[in-house]
Amino acid sequence: MSEELSVWRSRITPTCRGAIFRAKRWFYATFYSKADEATREKSRENWTKLARALVEKSNEAGASEKAARLIIYYKTENGVFVPIKAEIEVYELKQVDKLEITPE
Repeated sequence: MSEELSVWRSRITPTCRGAIFRAKRWFYATFYSKADEATREKSRENWTKLARALVEKSNEAGASEKAARLIIYYKTENGVFVPIKAEIEVYELKQVDKLEITPE
């Protein structure tokens, strides 16, 4: 049984590593804790490959310490997590203006 394409989006996090950590928590809560042993192991292998690629790509781009959002496109086949692709949106947070207010 194959489901349609699903999407998971993280919030914008202060670092790309934080976005990957949120994705890890989502994965284990969604696919790992509720599955039988065989399904769990296949899903974990797929997650490990994706997580490794995310870390390597963000390090190569020098984005691991920048603000980011992670978007994961995936399918669920017989309860197994199958990642299709992932996107890392990198943001640069910088101060635009400073307003000083003194109460009267």
